[in-house]
Amino acid sequence: MSGAIISALIVLVAVFFFVIRKKITDDHGPGGAGYILIPCTSQTENLERLVKSYYWEEVFENDELARRILLVQMEKSSSYYTAKMLEQKYSIVVCLDISELADYLKRNELKCAYKSGNV
Repeated sequence: MSGAIISALIVLVAVFFFVIRKKITDDHGPGGAGYILIPCTSQTENLERLVKSYYWEEVFENDELARRILLVQMEKSSSYYTAKMLEQKYSIVVCLDISELADYLKRNELKCAYKSGNV
């Protein structure tokens, strides 16, 4: 009798744990776990290879919590066109100018805060 009660209690705790974990991951949504910042200058080499490696690492780790990859253009250079192409090719890549970075972060962080009810 006590073995059945203990087994039922263990199952109940396990189900409760998975429900809470699912609720937490649903609140964050795609791109809610953070950012990967890659500064792009005229001396940036292998940008496409770098972005691909970060992209596949993020997607294979956990698709629902994949961090956004921000390609921050520090100056006008040839890497700008590569960055724009990568933005169109991969869903979590965003190409920004350095002057747009603060606005982008404020806009997305406030949106996440409103979704989670922290504001």
